[in-house]
Amino acid sequence: MKKHTRMTALGASLLAAALALTGCAFGGDDGGTGGDAGADDAILRVANPTPIASLDPLGANSADLPTLAVTQMVFETLVARVDGEFEPRLATSWENPDPLTWEFTIADDVEFADGTPVTSADAKASLDQLIANEGPLVSTWAAVETVEAPDDTTLRITTSDPLGTVLSNLALLPVVPADKVADADFFAAPYGSGPFVVTSFTPSQQVELERNDNYHGATPDLAGLRYEYIPEVSGRITALQNDEIDATWGLPADQLASVEGNADLTVESYPTYGNYYIWFNSSREPFTDVRVRQALWHAIDLEAIAPALFEGVGEVAEGPIPEAVFGSAAQSPYDYDPEKAKALLAEAGYPDGISTTMMWSAGCCAAGDQFAEAMISDWAKVGITVEPQRLERAVWLDRLLALDWDSTMSTGSTITGDADFTLARLYLSTANRMGYANPELDELLLAARAELDQERRAELYADAGEIIWNDAVGIFPLDLTSNVVLRSDVSGFVPTPNDLPNFAGVTID
Repeated sequence: MKKHTRMTALGASLLAAALALTGCAFGGDDGGTGGDAGADDAILRVANPTPIASLDPLGANSADLPTLAVTQMVFETLVARVDGEFEPRLATSWENPDPLTWEFTIADDVEFADGTPVTSADAKASLDQLIANEGPLVSTWAAVETVEAPDDTTLRITTSDPLGTVLSNLALLPVVPADKVADADFFAAPYGSGPFVVTSFTPSQQVELERNDNYHGATPDLAGLRYEYIPEVSGRITALQNDEIDATWGLPADQLASVEGNADLTVESYPTYGNYYIWFNSSREPFTDVRVRQALWHAIDLEAIAPALFEGVGEVAEGPIPEAVFGSAAQSPYDYDPEKAKALLAEAGYPDGISTTMMWSAGCCAAGDQFAEAMISDWAKVGITVEPQRLERAVWLDRLLALDWDSTMSTGSTITGDADFTLARLYLSTANRMGYANPELDELLLAARAELDQERRAELYADAGEIIWNDAVGIFPLDLTSNVVLRSDVSGFVPTPNDLPNFAGVTID
């Protein structure tokens, strides 16, 4: 047996107990712990950087990256975005009979891990449940009028207005067995049609999965995976170095150097859908004046700050959404120009500078405190005095939603990979998230959402991005990159920009 096949006694007992309680073993004659004769029997040990609070991807955690990182191993979607294009998954094809209708043909030869067939009724139930739960993704489906499953292989979605985001939304919709979508107990050890099933789950601590030997795709080499939450970065690095885990991700820049020189470890870095942003409250003076907002941007030396604080985890951005996102487009840069910043302030009526505040939540962002300190130092050089407000997350969120702030710093992710998720959700006048309202921008964003031609949608989002950028609705300093650190005997990992590391295809030598 290879060195990575071991399970802790606790892990083995939890797995056995889970199978006994559920009365299910999804494997073949070997009880589900092995696979085909040629398959590996290794357990990949993963340290997740943030706690996994739930394995229900249809409710309050439907946009929660820790939840989705695990459930992508269990559930499949109708379509997937690969290298910017949509590919079939459970849906073999789709069409628009008219601008308000989407019809999908569901594969007729796929089963869930318990042997029951996947049908259009399961896809319908999953979408209905996500909408009914009114979780964080419900707004992306606001235009849906009806969801129908007229037969086992047909799913029909009808909308009140044309909805060009249907495919990107479906790429984030897991298909759950129809009779389980509202069963809270099911999500303690869920199964789907994906390559693995969950055998035990201790919220915020550990998740164990084993190979689904009924999986219709290529049989994973791994017999299973074990996710364990290790909160401290130093603890995850030590566990890697001591061969206690095989993989982790999301190391900050100041810790990457400690693993990059280790011959027992490999680092995979890749662009993501995430970015840094500093919003201005455009409904509050002096930020009602675009020249003041632009002045703060020109006063920051990002070309110096980025390599000092974000080497390996961030690149200077060229637009308000990351380059990896559909609909992004490079904009004209804001050069570091302190004299221009002073001139803009003077033109706006502030020749002696301004005093203001910037808030952020503790632990919100990679190197957040250091980044805030660097920006505040640069701003002071042009007469902008900024009081830092580092708040507990709950306090920060309350003030954010109440527009009780001058400026705020955060990071975000366009998790669907489609510009609509960020631009229309946050920058429409009706959203009122940063006191900015622009009818021209609204028109572009609504037109892009309703456009079925994806090339035309991209053009509209490029125009929208130009407005947001030139009006300095915020400062968009960095596109975030991520990293996965693996022990050197782990191979086959393929990174994806959604920052949900997928380990289904890896092997352990």
